[in-house]
Amino acid sequence: MKVRYRQSGGYAGLVLGCELDSDKLPRAEAEELARLVKQAVLDKVGVKRSSRGRDLTNYEIIVENNGRTPKASFDDMTIPADVQPLLDFLRSRATARPLDD
Repeated sequence: MKVRYRQSGGYAGLVLGCELDSDKLPRAEAEELARLVKQAVLDKVGVKRSSRGRDLTNYEIIVENNGRTPKASFDDMTIPADVQPLLDFLRSRATARPLDD
């Protein structure tokens, strides 16, 4: 399973992100990632954006797994509760990214 995470916008306009491959992670971390992805049910999230607030941070999560590629996109005001643990996991591994990444 491969997971791509991108965080952009916000007041400072920073772009952060990470790409994780479960085959390259320690076993416990790969199992935790798989559990969190399953819990998040990204297929049902889709795109959720608030029409309020211009300086909101935007998040995008894309998972490639067994030929499926669910994608979710949301902002600070529309973070689904089931996705929050996965978002926390990915945020803790994110680093600065170029704007066009």
